[in-house]
Amino acid sequence: MAIVEFDALRALLPPSGRLMALDLGSKTIGVATSDVLRGLATPLITLKRAKLKADGWKIAERHLRHLWTERTTVIR
Repeated sequence: MAIVEFDALRALLPPSGRLMALDLGSKTIGVATSDVLRGLATPLITLKRAKLKADGWKIAERHLRHLWTERTTVIR
């Protein structure tokens, strides 16, 4: 069940850039990201569900790790 209809979501987003998608199941959470043009989604990880706060931290950590490998600029 969608929280926001697709056309309404599209109107709220900039025309390009990566998106993260969550598939919330009863036992697991699937996490995927899109390419910049949003033509292809790639699975990142499947997490075993725990408590909401712990699940959120796991997703955030994995997403930040993925962003770090995508960008190699280091500021000192």
